[in-house]
Amino acid sequence: FGAVIRNLLAKMRSLLVATALLGCAEAFAPSAVLPTRVPRVAASTGAAGVVCAEAGPDSRRNLLKGALGLAVGAVLPSVPLPAAAAGGEKCVMEIKTADGIAGTVEIELMPDVAPKTVAAFKEYVQSGLYDGTAFHRVNEFAKKKVLVGGDPYTKEEAFCNDIDTWKGQKTCSAGAGYGPDGWLANGKRGSGDDDKATRNLWDKGGPPGWRRDGLSKIKLEPEFGGKHERGAISLRRFNRPNSAGSQFIINLADMTKEMDGQSAVFGKVTKGIELLDKMDSKMVLKSNTALDFPRDDDKFVTTWSAWDRPVARQGITSIKIE
Repeated sequence: FGAVIRNLLAKMRSLLVATALLGCAEAFAPSAVLPTRVPRVAASTGAAGVVCAEAGPDSRRNLLKGALGLAVGAVLPSVPLPAAAAGGEKCVMEIKTADGIAGTVEIELMPDVAPKTVAAFKEYVQSGLYDGTAFHRVNEFAKKKVLVGGDPYTKEEAFCNDIDTWKGQKTCSAGAGYGPDGWLANGKRGSGDDDKATRNLWDKGGPPGWRRDGLSKIKLEPEFGGKHERGAISLRRFNRPNSAGSQFIINLADMTKEMDGQSAVFGKVTKGIELLDKMDSKMVLKSNTALDFPRDDDKFVTTWSAWDRPVARQGITSIKIE
């Protein structure tokens, strides 16, 4: 950048001298070849909208302004502009469950409401963190229903994360939380190909370096705006305001009372919510802990039953940004 400044100053000096000698007669003639990126200032304009100094008491000042504009215009084209931010404010989620639900869910992202949360979510999507995961909690209570997904430990393949950062160790799952048949053993059917140790890690997974407590390497700044209405998607937080990782909650009912002002809404389902409604909250087993919705104020923390682990895998094939 220092070389650019030196180049700018050198060109300014040269052009100031040349313009002074020419009196703007030739430098701003209609036939002159001029740089296209020259700002206007308060003086009369000549060819191509470039400033030309006029005679009169302010002619010296106007001449200097015109030369300065010409110098800046000559240099700026050589300075690379910042790359435009990557586009895409919508994501597409493909779901396929072991009990026959399949289709596309579209989510409109809200960078105007939660820009840092959207950026984090898009980073996780683009890294493939969500591909092959599953909704590991389908919870319904008092005629309200939510889905919890985004935990990479729900992949049906091995996944490791360095969540034991204070030990410098990695915690790995073997995958196969449901196994090839996609089912957990329950009162209606058996299954012997699933891995309980993997399921014990569910709720603990996130992006590399993340964990739920204060030892996490990832601390996402809270952006607790938006309304937790039906269809809203928010990053799931834990006890600390900045504890959100990659796990997310999709509301299938109005959860404004329980969640507004306490977690970050970053999008809303605009297509396919009827597919999510079909996910069965009755055919479930017990998760390791109850499902709660943490708060930082003095209001009562809502806690729902731990009976929300689907017996049929509610798979997320992929999530892509469009």
